Amino acid sequence: MITSEAIHRALSLHVPVTGSFAPDRDHAAVALALAGGDRGLSLCFIRRVEKATDPWSGHMAFPGGRADPGDTSARAVAEREAREEVALDLSNARLLGALSDLPVRLGGVDTSMVLSSFVYDVGQSPPTLAPNREEVAEAYWVPLDHLWDQRNAAQLNLARNSESLIFPAIRFEGRLIWGLSLRVLNLFSDVLGRPLPHFEQT
Repeated sequence: MITSEAIHRALSLHVPVTGSFAPDRDHAAVALALAGGDRGLSLCFIRRVEKATDPWSGHMAFPGGRADPGDTSARAVAEREAREEVALDLSNARLLGALSDLPVRLGGVDTSMVLSSFVYDVGQSPPTLAPNREEVAEAYWVPLDHLWDQRNAAQLNLARNSESLIFPAIRFEGRLIWGLSLRVLNLFSDVLGRPLPHFEQT
């Protein structure tokens, strides 16, 4: 079982590679919010609403989004978005650490956007999540054990420009965690020294 203290210890030894923050940059941030304590940790995920204008329409994701002009740091972005999207207040949560920034890709092509990720422990009892229905279709507490279980490995097959592409994924309640969210999760697992199973081999 992966404990909060083990995560904090691993993140305290990790030196994330991050760039400078400026709200006028194309910067986004997400919160990896953990809850559950010794009974087994769970991680907060959302499913985004389906919108034609959203490149991540309907995707499983972490609470997060783009920086606003009033944001003072990437961490402030993550905390504001968690509050706005699922009413998750991280102001008093324990910050366990940060992950390295990720360049954001769309359709396999790099964009100008950078994504920062912050890991929090919100306590023994998972708080009730209240999705903002304009942005979030559903919100979940997903057990960490589920994410590391090889039986939940999956693949997503997409046709793009007459080419068939296969992406690794994790299955959860009929949904797939893949793409950018899986890249963040892989970063997290590598810092813990507990790499996720090789989903691409399933």
